[in-house]
Amino acid sequence: MALPAFLDPIVTLPKQYKMILGVVGLCAIGAAAYFLLLGPGHERVAKLDQSLKTLESELAQDRATLAQLEQARRLATDLEQKLLLVTAKLPSDREMPPLYRTLVDAAFQSGLGVALFQPKEPRVQDYYSEIPIVITAEGGYHELARFLDRVAALPRVVTVAEWKLAGTGRSKDSVHANLTLATYTYRPVGSPPVPKAAEAAERKK
Repeated sequence: MALPAFLDPIVTLPKQYKMILGVVGLCAIGAAAYFLLLGPGHERVAKLDQSLKTLESELAQDRATLAQLEQARRLATDLEQKLLLVTAKLPSDREMPPLYRTLVDAAFQSGLGVALFQPKEPRVQDYYSEIPIVITAEGGYHELARFLDRVAALPRVVTVAEWKLAGTGRSKDSVHANLTLATYTYRPVGSPPVPKAAEAAERKK
């Protein structure tokens, strides 16, 4: 098959010039292939690599957030368990009358003569209510100590907030005791807010 006429000058060139021209042609073909095919491929690979790095960074952040969430859930579970243990020691509203009777019985069983047993209005706080209980009793030091031991051994929390002792003059060991005990009830989340001082004063009026 005869070559086109415009290739005659190339055919008649010396061999060394043909080799140079062939190398130049190959370089041109390679450059064209790079810019037309390989170049866009590299750019696409670079974009995909950047997207991969971004996704890996987001994945690492999500894993860190998930780990913190799991830790927060475990902490919340532990706090709920501790709250249950604490609130189990606080009397409920229904348990208050039996608790009052228990305290009176403890005083009599200890040998104290109770002249006054008077629960006061609760002092409402954010998460609990403090209920003062005023007790006036007479007896010996040992009887008073036995009573306080019985109070400390109760399954519900009862503390001695205030106490004043005075001699009765009847004997050396006989005392007149003015005690203010305190017990507490739990105010769960969602309870009415604590009344402000002005509102409390208005209610007392």
